[in-house]
Amino acid sequence: MTDLRQLVVTRADIARLAGVKRPAVANWERRHQDFPSPVPASGRSDTDVFRADEVATWLGRRTVPANVRREGELAGTTFGDRFRAGLDRGNFSPHDFVRRLLAEADRFRGQFSPAENMLLLLGLVYTWGTSPAARASATSVRTGLCAVLDRDVAGHEQVATLVEVFSQQGPGTRAQCAAVFDLLVDRYRSEHGRREGGELFTPKSVARTMARMLSIAVPRPRRVHDPFCRAGEVLTAVLAEIPESGIRPRLTGTTPSSDALHLATMNLALHGAEGAAFRLGMEVEGPRDGSPWPSGIDWIVTNPPFAQRLSASEEQRTWRYGPPGSRGDFAWLQHVMDQLAPGGRAAVVMPEGAGFIGGRAGRIRSAMIEDGAVECVVALPSRLFATTGISVNIWILARPVDWREEVLFIDGSALGSMISPTLRELTEGDIAAVVDAYTAWHHGTERTEPVPPGAGALASRALKLDELRDRSYVLTPRSLTAPELPLMNPQITEQVIARRMERLESAAARLRKLSDNLERSGNPWRETSSRIAPSGRGESLPPEWRQERLGALAEIAVGPGGRRLDKADDTGRGIPVVRPAAVRGHRILHEGVAWVPEDEAKTLTRYRLRPGDVVMTRTGTLGRCALVTEAEEGWIFGTHLVRIRPSELSYPDYLLGFLERPETQSWISRRAKGTAVQSVSSRDLYDLPVLLPPLAEQRKIGRVLNTVDRQHRAHTELIAALDVYRAELVDLLMSGRVSLPPGE
Repeated sequence: MTDLRQLVVTRADIARLAGVKRPAVANWERRHQDFPSPVPASGRSDTDVFRADEVATWLGRRTVPANVRREGELAGTTFGDRFRAGLDRGNFSPHDFVRRLLAEADRFRGQFSPAENMLLLLGLVYTWGTSPAARASATSVRTGLCAVLDRDVAGHEQVATLVEVFSQQGPGTRAQCAAVFDLLVDRYRSEHGRREGGELFTPKSVARTMARMLSIAVPRPRRVHDPFCRAGEVLTAVLAEIPESGIRPRLTGTTPSSDALHLATMNLALHGAEGAAFRLGMEVEGPRDGSPWPSGIDWIVTNPPFAQRLSASEEQRTWRYGPPGSRGDFAWLQHVMDQLAPGGRAAVVMPEGAGFIGGRAGRIRSAMIEDGAVECVVALPSRLFATTGISVNIWILARPVDWREEVLFIDGSALGSMISPTLRELTEGDIAAVVDAYTAWHHGTERTEPVPPGAGALASRALKLDELRDRSYVLTPRSLTAPELPLMNPQITEQVIARRMERLESAAARLRKLSDNLERSGNPWRETSSRIAPSGRGESLPPEWRQERLGALAEIAVGPGGRRLDKADDTGRGIPVVRPAAVRGHRILHEGVAWVPEDEAKTLTRYRLRPGDVVMTRTGTLGRCALVTEAEEGWIFGTHLVRIRPSELSYPDYLLGFLERPETQSWISRRAKGTAVQSVSSRDLYDLPVLLPPLAEQRKIGRVLNTVDRQHRAHTELIAALDVYRAELVDLLMSGRVSLPPGE
């Protein structure tokens, strides 16, 4: 059991360990005078901490109510029992510890860059996990950390504070340290990868896909190498796929920077490969003195830099398949082939363009295909990498023992799910789908025809060399796995024809109804144009017209700030939220609306809408307006909108038209601020000059504009119905099973 006398906890820790919400801890502290008092904290902490033993004793006097007891908890279980169990080292949570560690590190923001801060945290994790002797004292940890990072950080105040956190609640085993290490790398990649240090990381899901594919063809490699090792994340993924029984492979790599060298060494050691050997350099630009293993390497896994420019000397050296010019992508591919052993395999991440670009690259690609070097190409989705949003492919290369007659293509471009606004990740199911397609091909059960859309299986196809020659040696899975479009479908049944005829008749009936409605509604433009005549008044305002500031005529409110609407989703439950994308054509679209839960909506009552309100976009594309109708009553307007609530009931239609005037839009645009994203403030909108006719004239103008808007919507619906009608008609007429009457 953990010695609670040596631990301190925060209020958040107490809530988590006792299984209650944070406000419950605040209530305990406020209502009970005997609640433990905070104790002095080391460093510059501005967060109160409490002695864990005192908290456990106090919670031990409070029984968990029956209605909130967890499964397996007996009557009489106390919050203290929960608290002690949570602090037991066997229940160590890497996620909770990483949150605590990052919170402590954040207090020292500014002393180190994000990259330096990450390296420091990872160095501490490595030292704690691989050197039990270093845990004897804080001084020993700091000394070990300086040796690992090859720099003097022992004197920094942050280090002393973080060492104390490790001493109190740190991981207890090497496996737990490895889990913390992985989480820190993932956190850094997602939060700082685009700004700094992102080149160090390959997404974990991509690394696992590469490793599992290689394990199909060569299950027990003797040597595994990464010629552009980054932080060692690909090699750790490889290590996880190799059976622990038997002889473990020799792992090696070359790293592009000293920081990457430190990270790779620490990463592999924590994951059980202390003997992994790394060197500093850039292999593709190094001297060609032959492979360190004359017999070659069984597995090569690498994610080389995209579009690396080669030096002039590199362009002039001898290449296996031809000089790549200045294109580093095809230099890396050839370098990998030079290192492979006969029968060996390599998994290389390549930009999608490497599969179709011409010139020297095209000639090298054709030579590789003819030599049997390319075994498989997998298309992956975009946004997998923090530093680029482009789509990438995995190339499986081989040194074939026998002649290879075909190349397998797997289209995984539609896989993955978004884990942040800018990052996508492959799920375990996605990885399994890719590996299953590759496995089926190796076992001779692959598909020779493309998978039709919607068939439920991952699209894959093996193409013979003759077919690849006819296609100019293009290696693009998305196009090569797409099924050919049939000119006619001989399998179409009478039932299908009947259903299409029903849809055609339905579309025709809707067209007739819309046309009748348009005829009955009249032509507002013809009616108004006959009544409009020049007034001849010049630049002065007409009698009884005046000018007022918008703020004097209406209440102006901007949407909730910060992250108030993060819980909005598309479940269809709760209260709808209006976002800028829904403001179109002077109205609020209901398609694709987001929702917030009822309890969250209760805190947003001041942002509710009612009929007659006008909403306007205030960031990005400025000035798009829509009138709120009874259909949107009670909805909530979002962060990037402004609500304008007129003080006179007859005013909204006129105000909507005035806000849409080109002169008004220009006024708003000139007052927008921002560099990348423009926005206008409610203060500026308050001063917007509004031209006001008498109320009777406002009603007339608003009524005419409203009629024109209704006509516009009716014509839009008519066009949409025509599109449906035409689509059904063309499908029927070109099916070969129906024909037009004579004379048509």
